[in-house]
Amino acid sequence: MQTTLIKTAENNKQLILYFAGWGTPASEVGHLTLPENTDLLLCYDYQDLHFEQDLSAYQQIRLVAWSMGVWVANQVLGQTPLISATAINGTGKPCDDEMGIPQAVFVGTLEQLDERNLTKFQRRMCGDSATFEQYSQLAGQRDWQQVRSELSELYQSIQQDNGKSLNWTKAIVGEKDRIFPSQNQLNFWQTYAAEQKQSAVQNDIEFVLQTMPLAHYPFVQFHAWAELF
Repeated sequence: MQTTLIKTAENNKQLILYFAGWGTPASEVGHLTLPENTDLLLCYDYQDLHFEQDLSAYQQIRLVAWSMGVWVANQVLGQTPLISATAINGTGKPCDDEMGIPQAVFVGTLEQLDERNLTKFQRRMCGDSATFEQYSQLAGQRDWQQVRSELSELYQSIQQDNGKSLNWTKAIVGEKDRIFPSQNQLNFWQTYAAEQKQSAVQNDIEFVLQTMPLAHYPFVQFHAWAELF
């Protein structure tokens, strides 16, 4: 994967980790205001799942993952100590008829992906024309061949999923999501919440499941990272 570290000052001890969605530019979160004394590590372009960042200098790390980034974060962050972990419009089972994108839709998207169909996907993702126009102007857009390669690699990796999961503290489910069906997201996160309650390991922070009137692409509705914690 690609990573970009944005340092706001030397020797900051706080970090926000952002895991982007499939095929999307990390600039989609460039307008979000960072808390004071906080760096930002952007993670995107999952044509491989190698994550080799040394985060040991940070004392407080927060995670925000969107869409396919939720599953990717589960795979690569392992024992990384997190003080919060927020999933937005994604699940730990991204290719699943009941808890993710239905299998036939996922495979169909991959098999039929070209420039025209990628644009159609992005329009559905954004939810309305104004948001799509804003999204289209973001820096760092990649061509459809690269995006297709990324989705192909993700699909192969998902087939080998061994069920890794972080301790998520919050999930935001978009009620207008046309990519990850809202009900499937709720199915996953309600099951996750129930399993957390039954787990022998009790977390200090209670898991919060929140629904909001959001399309799959949510970031035009937010102005600061703190809104997502």
